[in-house]
Amino acid sequence: MQVENWVVLKNTNISWGSVSRFFHWGVLIIIAVQIPLGFWMVEVYEVYAETYADDTWVMRTSRVHHTLGFLLLAVVCMRISWRAANPTPDLPATLVNYQRWLARGTHVLLYALLIVYPLSGWASLSAYEGEFPIFFFGWDSMPRLVPQVAEEATFNYDFFATIHRWCWRIGGAVLGLHIFGALWHHYIAKDGILRRMLFGRQPDS
Repeated sequence: MQVENWVVLKNTNISWGSVSRFFHWGVLIIIAVQIPLGFWMVEVYEVYAETYADDTWVMRTSRVHHTLGFLLLAVVCMRISWRAANPTPDLPATLVNYQRWLARGTHVLLYALLIVYPLSGWASLSAYEGEFPIFFFGWDSMPRLVPQVAEEATFNYDFFATIHRWCWRIGGAVLGLHIFGALWHHYIAKDGILRRMLFGRQPDS
């Protein structure tokens, strides 16, 4: 029997439920916007630093980047909570041990990076010695995650900003491996792993 898998909210032993799918693709969409926006924001900061004439775009790009970061953190936390409360679909029996460990390790590392990535950005803004707002939609005074410290302190802006940069660098490599694995399963192994995360008709048993 075939069912539209988007109506199945919870995970089963053969497929991800619609809630898990929404979390999965929602995180991907946020990341796809957040990374290039971050690069653009840095360029905007550099242009502004040359003249200090008009900070309109500094505030605009910062507001969007900060907001997406908080949304990413919230969605990832909800995704992890939902996954903990639901069964995880079984891996295909055709996978050998190293492939199973690689799949699990990749997922654990991705989840860790998706938590540390927004937290390190929040912490860097919090530790910044100067005065700069931490945005979330219309708010511009989100609470600090860590104390504001002087530039000479150990856990200062640069410390957390460096972690933030390494998160997207390592995360990009792990995400590339994750995508490669999904495509390999779909086009080479043809074991249905990718289809379990897509919306459409699938067997319900």
